[in-house]
Amino acid sequence: MKTTEVNKELIGRRCECISFGTMVTGVIEDITVTKYTAEVKVRYDEPQRWGNGILHSGWAHGDKDDESGSLKYLRLLPEPVRPDYETLVVTFAEPIRTLERRIFDDSQAWGVSTLKEWIDGYESTRFTQIGDRTAVVTSEYNMVSVREWLARHTEIETCKTA
Repeated sequence: MKTTEVNKELIGRRCECISFGTMVTGVIEDITVTKYTAEVKVRYDEPQRWGNGILHSGWAHGDKDDESGSLKYLRLLPEPVRPDYETLVVTFAEPIRTLERRIFDDSQAWGVSTLKEWIDGYESTRFTQIGDRTAVVTSEYNMVSVREWLARHTEIETCKTA
């Protein structure tokens, strides 16, 4: 990494850097830029031994005039790919327990007896009750179907995208 690339936006990014001659991985937790240097503090994924000591973090530094120093060996690692989940916070007009007794009155026919079991049955979808009448529903790609089903079978007081 060049000294001109060091900025506060790097904090929290995963990286690979050199520590005592070995390439290690970690997370950037601080930066310092002076008139002559740029430095990046890295919290190591694994503690590093130096003599009798154990180090949990270290600084990669670079001189601005000639780019010398350990900073030139630091490289950012790609951000992990995270699926795009939709999240809904749903407040029902009546207690969830009451809804379940009414909707799933014949659990043999439905194959389930709770909203959690029904909604969790959608692939990549989860139902988490957080109150008497409130639940959080997350889904990677089935939210349209879940919303339609809820609208058809329940009375919703509020439904907010989180």
